[in-house]
Amino acid sequence: MGQQPNVEIGGAEAPRSVPEPGPARRWRPTRPGVITSPTQVPRGGAFGTPGPDTGYALRIIRSSPLELTTSQEKVIAALMAARSSHKGRAPVREDLDVAVVLAGIGEGLPTAIVERGEQWAAATAHEVSAGRRAVADAGTDLFEFTADEVRRRLRLLGY
Repeated sequence: MGQQPNVEIGGAEAPRSVPEPGPARRWRPTRPGVITSPTQVPRGGAFGTPGPDTGYALRIIRSSPLELTTSQEKVIAALMAARSSHKGRAPVREDLDVAVVLAGIGEGLPTAIVERGEQWAAATAHEVSAGRRAVADAGTDLFEFTADEVRRRLRLLGY
């Protein structure tokens, strides 16, 4: 039906639609194990530490001036992803700098570190998840430090 020209209808008088179904009212899980908040997400042990995938780490690696083999890229991407996950963020350039030192790529690094990096690169062809051995061997102790501090600590550890 049309509106009469002499009657003004404001916004308050306009018909409102009722949402169907209605809004949720304080939903509670009925099954055990349903995650309802970020604090309930399991971490560590068999669950690992959730983090971003290595796609962005590869993008950072490929935009750097480093000339790496495919195996070295995989090792560094895995180390970058592990470090960024340990810190609870996406991979950044600093992760690349630390991963390069841990993988034994660059000048002035101890021979033992360079050889360890070569072993990691050789192992990528046989791993289900490339770089898994590198991440396991590197541990998380050195993830807290910058690349220069990692170099210094590796020398102090006797490498």
